[in-house]
Amino acid sequence: MNKTPMELLKEFAPEFAKNQMDEKALLFENENYKSVPNKYKLLIGIAVAAALGSDTCTQMWTKMSKEKGGTNEEIIEAIMIARYMKQATVNDTVSNTLNHIFNNIK
Repeated sequence: MNKTPMELLKEFAPEFAKNQMDEKALLFENENYKSVPNKYKLLIGIAVAAALGSDTCTQMWTKMSKEKGGTNEEIIEAIMIARYMKQATVNDTVSNTLNHIFNNIK
C-alpha cells in the first residue's frame, strides 16, 4: 500500500512534517486566527488544492470539510471557483504574448 505524502514526509523529514502540522494547528486551532471560520478555511483548501492540481490534497480537504459539516453544494462551488481562478490566471499569463501579437499586427 502506498503511503500518503505526509506519511512519506514524516519518514524522510520528520521535523519538516512536524513543522507543517504545527502550522496547520496554528491556522485552525489558535484563537488568534479565527477571523476566517474553519468551515471557510477548509473550502479554501479544496479550491487551492484543486487549482494547484493535487488530487490527494483535494480529496483530503474535501473529507475534512464533510466531517465539519461542509455540504456537497459548498464543495462543488469551491471547485468551480478554483476552475474559474485557474482559467483567469491563464488569461493573465498570456497577456504579454497577446500584447506582443496585437502590437505587431501588420
